[in-house]
Amino acid sequence: MRLSETLDLEPARAGLRSDGRARIAGLLAPDALRQLTGAISDVSKWLLVTRLGEKHLNLDAAAMRDLPPAQRAEFDGRVATAARAGFQYLYETYPLYDKAHAGTLEAEAPVLARLFAFLNGETFLGAMRDVLDAPQISFADGQLTCYRGGHFLTRHDDGVAGKNRVAAFVLGLTAGWQGDWGGQLQFYDPDGNVEAAYVPRMNTLSLFKVPQPHAVSMVASYVTTPRLAITGWLRSGEDPGIDM
Repeated sequence: MRLSETLDLEPARAGLRSDGRARIAGLLAPDALRQLTGAISDVSKWLLVTRLGEKHLNLDAAAMRDLPPAQRAEFDGRVATAARAGFQYLYETYPLYDKAHAGTLEAEAPVLARLFAFLNGETFLGAMRDVLDAPQISFADGQLTCYRGGHFLTRHDDGVAGKNRVAAFVLGLTAGWQGDWGGQLQFYDPDGNVEAAYVPRMNTLSLFKVPQPHAVSMVASYVTTPRLAITGWLRSGEDPGIDM
């Protein structure tokens, strides 16, 4: 894995300074991007994640897709009820950080293991420290995420005590995404208005300082293309090597 040789960080540096967020197009070199997208197509052990009863759930995504319609409708109804009451999410994930620290990532997905090592290498972390003016960044966590029709992430700010999150990142890995398909990374002003929205773009890194109110809008039910991305946080302090 390697960064693009033509990468220009100056526009992102200016955006982060003024608004606390920015996008970096063409992050990875073409050969690295080809390796990564090819590896993602081989991932089969997705987890469907959500919250019910104030508890995070990791569910077998394939099994959930195969539920009888009545059972799936009941589940979706519970998810929707929780979303109306507060913070909620529904999407699929392949947890790079957890698998790397459990020692299973290399055997399951060697290219993704190289990606995770790259995210924690000096080339990437050094660039992120530079563009964010955040020398305290010491490691990155991350997950591969997949948003299908009906998936979403409601408004929150990523500020969690003890996590030491300096900034969040989303590396888009879907080509040809349309703005009216949903799945946009949205940012909010103090009055709750959407003041900026990022449409997913292939090989484009969305980067924003924590805390900052944001959400991922619901992917439209008619969309058959999955919204794929590597998402995570740039963190300070010692890597605990446990669940994010």
